[in-house]
Amino acid sequence: MDSNRAFRTDTYADDRRSPRRICRLRAVVDVTGGPTLPAVTVDIGRDGMAVLLPCPLPDGTTCRVTFSIFSGGSVQRIQLNARASNSIFVRDAVRVGLMFTGMMPATGNLLGEFVNFGKR
Repeated sequence: MDSNRAFRTDTYADDRRSPRRICRLRAVVDVTGGPTLPAVTVDIGRDGMAVLLPCPLPDGTTCRVTFSIFSGGSVQRIQLNARASNSIFVRDAVRVGLMFTGMMPATGNLLGEFVNFGKR
């Protein structure tokens, strides 16, 4: 890219709509019309997640993210459409915020259970 204007380098503004659970999981981000990138999750919530990627994604980039969580007594493989909301350079990786789009209610409930597990 010729410009870095599409990427945030300022302090992170927390504009999340739901609580997040900090967790490190392997994931795959399949960029629409682009590469498939290996990722590691930073945190996961009902409405979105943050992942570490090898390169930034411009805000608004659409993708499909795949990861697995343990919920309801078994491992659940989740594939969700998402949109990049920010990219922040962190050491040797890029922390990318993803907002989920078009999620089925059952998947949202599963993610809600995962985020709230162990909370009283």
